[in-house]
Amino acid sequence: MASLKLTTPPEPMEGKDKFDGKGIETYKRWFRNAEETHQKARSLAHRDRDWYDNYDDGQWDEREKQILIRRGQPVVTMNRIKRKVNFLCGIEQKSRSDPKAYPRKPQNTDQAQVATDVLDYIENTVRFDNVASASFKSLCIEGIAAVDVCYEEGEGAAGIVAKEIDYDQFFYDPRSRRPDYSDARYLGYHNWYDLDDALAMFPDNEEAAAALKGSLAGETTDEGYDDKPRFRWGDAERQRVRLACMYWKDAKGEWNYVYFAGGGIIEEGPSKYLNDKGRTDCPIIAASAYVTRENERYGTVRDMISPQSEMNYRRSMALFLMKNRRVWSAAGVFNPDQNIKEEIARADAHIIANGQFGTEWGFIESQSEVAQNFELLQDAKGEIDVQGPNAGLQGRGVEQQSGRAIQAQQNAGLAEENTLFDTHNDWKLRVYRAFWARAKQFWTEEMFIRISDEDAPGGARFTPVNASPQSAMMAQQPPQPMQGQPQQPPQPMGVPGMGMGPQPAMPPMPQMGGMPDMMAMMGGMGQMGMPGMEPPKVNALAEMDVDIVIEAAPDMLTLQHEQFEQLADMAGKGVPIPPDVLLEASQIKNKKKLIERMKQEMDASAKLQQAGQQIEQMQKQIETMGKQLADAQMQAMMPKPTDPVAMMKAQNDQAKLQLEARKADRDDALAQATIQNTNAGLALIDAQVTKTQADAYKAVEDANRPPPAPKAPPKG
Repeated sequence: MASLKLTTPPEPMEGKDKFDGKGIETYKRWFRNAEETHQKARSLAHRDRDWYDNYDDGQWDEREKQILIRRGQPVVTMNRIKRKVNFLCGIEQKSRSDPKAYPRKPQNTDQAQVATDVLDYIENTVRFDNVASASFKSLCIEGIAAVDVCYEEGEGAAGIVAKEIDYDQFFYDPRSRRPDYSDARYLGYHNWYDLDDALAMFPDNEEAAAALKGSLAGETTDEGYDDKPRFRWGDAERQRVRLACMYWKDAKGEWNYVYFAGGGIIEEGPSKYLNDKGRTDCPIIAASAYVTRENERYGTVRDMISPQSEMNYRRSMALFLMKNRRVWSAAGVFNPDQNIKEEIARADAHIIANGQFGTEWGFIESQSEVAQNFELLQDAKGEIDVQGPNAGLQGRGVEQQSGRAIQAQQNAGLAEENTLFDTHNDWKLRVYRAFWARAKQFWTEEMFIRISDEDAPGGARFTPVNASPQSAMMAQQPPQPMQGQPQQPPQPMGVPGMGMGPQPAMPPMPQMGGMPDMMAMMGGMGQMGMPGMEPPKVNALAEMDVDIVIEAAPDMLTLQHEQFEQLADMAGKGVPIPPDVLLEASQIKNKKKLIERMKQEMDASAKLQQAGQQIEQMQKQIETMGKQLADAQMQAMMPKPTDPVAMMKAQNDQAKLQLEARKADRDDALAQATIQNTNAGLALIDAQVTKTQADAYKAVEDANRPPPAPKAPPKG
């Protein structure tokens, strides 16, 4: 049930000292019109819910059950409505997708990531997936889904909550025709409360106490039409009162709220909630599956009731005809004291007849009627089976078909329900945008939201919101081991001889949510002592401008499995398919990490191969230098000239040759050592690559291995 109490009263609108409302009689008239206009639709919606639940064979009313019992006819139900609705709910759960924020301007890229983190945090904290699934179920059965996205201090994700509104408690403008209620003048919800609980919602409020207690004065009722009952607001005997909350739109398009009971107005004023445009907003977000020309809302169950009813009748009648035999006779054939009907129904029946069988008495043949009932029963089954999910979509009868054929059947089965899923996705998008609007409006203090991230240290990261630059810096630093606290920045030593002690290192500047770093630096300077300047907040939500969208992707699991099998078959036949391609096509968990590891190993192998080529070039250079050294030694062994000048020149040449020889020996030793180290590294990396490929192939084989056959039970 949605909350019926605002945490804090809204501030008066600018330029208005007193709120100009519509008056209690107008509010009660709107509520009464909504209840009376939708009385028929609500009755049918209750019937739809009963047919879905089928508690105690609820698809048969009591009058029909009594008739079947008197006939001796079985009360049989085959509830396919529940199976259909549950399957649609399963499709909705499998196709869940998270919201994502996109920047409206190129400089707002960092803001979009922060907004995405905020929405992810709110969604997980308020457990919106459960609320959305329950609302989708109501959308399928009653045809209406409604939720109240409000703010309550100390509740949920820093105060933001999403409370589902029950179908019976929701009321709306009878003239609204659109599925998203965007043309409704007012929306609201109500419920019955014990008087003490209702008074506790509005403590120290004399007007509220008078209005609530006034609802019990003479069991306050409103006059209805001639053909409608009087509308009750209180129950004096049980000390219970009806309390209503309503949001209504004025002539300027602004939303206002009011709490009222039968005895008067409890609280009213402009809506405390704002949208992303800064205008007052209605926190009640509703959607309907289908709308009739009379503005009545209904769900997908409504079309299944007729074939489901025929299935129940046909099967019950067929079983009755197969079990019972009907007899015909001439007058006086059977003894009047003998109850022939009861006797025939017995398994050991003994019939005494005073006439010839076949001419004076006999049995009425019912095989043709049984066959006709079973034929019509199959037609009814076929009619309800083709509505919504078909056999292919449910995974039945597609064992010998390809993945593309299965996907085609699944798309055909969901095509009839596209309107239903589009309505639900649009409703979720409006809820996510309301989450973002509430966060921008009410999250004004510094806070840090925790986001699960496998790549972050410890599997989580913290996003600062409305934080000071110093707090944002500390949040972005990794936690210290065994403490969980942000590490202090490194402390470099002072410069010797300069008389300086240890100086703190300048930490990196945090993300400013799209604001220039220069502004952050100026803000920091202002905090250090420059008057008139305050440091800007990091990731100030109120200043962000993003678009919220939902990325809905089709289920490609079957097609992906088929493509992987084809690639694996090609690889088994000798086609050179890289291992990373096989991993990308597989369904192995954490395959991205395996692919990244393989790419790193392949890069290392490429670098090692390049180093080998360089070593080979160095070996060639060493061989060339060796030949040059040998030639120089040969020249040195030749007879030396007797000319003193020539002798000095020869000595200089010999010294140069010796110097080059020593240098060549040193380079040769260095090259040999480099070759040995490189060969050792190459062998180690080659072993790592071989092990990684083996692990990847084994993981692929394990992921696609059929489950083991169940063990036979032990004998004896």
